[in-house]
Order: sequence, then structure tokens, then C-alpha cells
Amino acid sequence: MTGMLTGKRALVTGAASGMGRAIAESYAREGATVAVQARSVERAAETLAAIEAEGGSAFAVAADLTDSRAIETMCAEAIERLGGIDIVMNNAGVGDYKKVVEMDESFWDNIMNVNLKAPFLVSKFTLPTMIEQGTGGVQLFNASTNAKTADAEWTAYNTTKHGLVGFVRCLAAEVGPQGIRVNAICPGWIDTKMAEDVHQDFARDMNEPYEKVFDESMRLNMLSEIIPPQAVADMAVYLAGPGGTYVTGQAINVCAGLSVH
Repeated sequence: MTGMLTGKRALVTGAASGMGRAIAESYAREGATVAVQARSVERAAETLAAIEAEGGSAFAVAADLTDSRAIETMCAEAIERLGGIDIVMNNAGVGDYKKVVEMDESFWDNIMNVNLKAPFLVSKFTLPTMIEQGTGGVQLFNASTNAKTADAEWTAYNTTKHGLVGFVRCLAAEVGPQGIRVNAICPGWIDTKMAEDVHQDFARDMNEPYEKVFDESMRLNMLSEIIPPQAVADMAVYLAGPGGTYVTGQAINVCAGLSVH
């Protein structure tokens, strides 16, 4: 711990598990007070317990990220309890794949609402306070290396991530004069429950053992490593801290070279 985020006030969405939990814990470890968003307060309990066990400061806020009113209420509560806001980490997302001809509207709409509309709304509802404070701030988004690729059957998911990176670039230009930095983190395959669930589907479709499919697929990068959530959290800390002072409008890969392999 270096305390590089001491005194900062952060909101992390999708922080009950995986990358979001690692980011929330890392922010708290570096001295920030963290509003931990999950679908329910109960789902955030393990993240809060881990932060408190290390002497950090955090509390839970709940919202269904497909409900715009719930998002607005959640952001207002987070800002009120934090006493302002300096860092917003839009981490929450869903991942699934399906051929376009087999895709119904509800499949498309759910991915769009969680992965693209919700981050827009979180920014919309937190930026006025960040701007009014007059001290700058950081808006971060968990995108994906899929934001830069074309992948058959991942059309809906990739569309949201391509859109998210476009949103980041435009928003960075919009709020840069107020000293607010906006960036996307683009992970490759990360060792999370979402990755496990998708690889369960892969294994079933391939009629191969899950353990074999997971291990081989997750290691398809230049380092032949399975990447832990902490790797993404480390980048989120860097971009939120003084090291990222002059980094904005970027989409930075954390993928062990997968994107160019």
C-alpha cells in the first residue's frame, strides 16, 4: 500500500465479485473510501468484509443496472454518503454469445442495457457533482479486448464494447477542460466467474472436458498465463492515481498480449 488514493472517494459498480471486487479492494487499500455497488446490499457483503479486514473504508449501494431510476438513486446515495465523488469505475457487465439469427430482442436489450446504457447513466448522474467540485476526477470503464476485434457470435457483446470505447473517447474530449480524465480498461480473458461460465458453454459445445478447454483457452496469450482479476485492479489504480495524470481518452489492454497474438 502506497496511499496514492488517500482522501479520494470512489464508486465501483459490479463490485461483488471478480474484477470489480479486486478493484474496490485495491482502491480501499490505497486509501480511498469506496461505495461498492451490487444488485443487492447482501451481495456486496464479502467485498465489504475483505476491505474492513484490511482497515479500509467502504459501504454498499444497491441497484439493478437495467433500471435507470435505480441507477440514479444509487448514484445519489453514493455521492451523499461519500461526501462527493472523485473516481467512478464502471465495471459491471454481462457477457454472452449467440448467432444473430438466433438472437431475440431480450438477449440484445439486456446486454445493451447493462454494458452500454448503464455506464452512460452512471456517468450522467455522477459527472455534475464531479464538475461542480472543480477538482477534476476520473471516470473509468471496463471494456474488453473485444472492443477492438470482430468475433463471430459475439455480435451483441462486441457491439457494446466498441460503443463503450467510442463513448470514452468522446466523453474525454467533453470533460477534459474540467480536469476530468476518462479511460477504458480492455481486459482479455480474466479468471472470473463470467469466464468460467462461458467456458462451461464452450466445453459443452465442443464436447470436451471443461478443465481442458478452460486451461487452454485462458492461456492463449503471449505469456501463457491465466490472468487474475488483480491485474485489472492494478491498472485501475494506476489510471485513478497520480501515475495516470496525463492519460485520458485511451483504451488500454490488460491481456498478456492476447490482442496481438
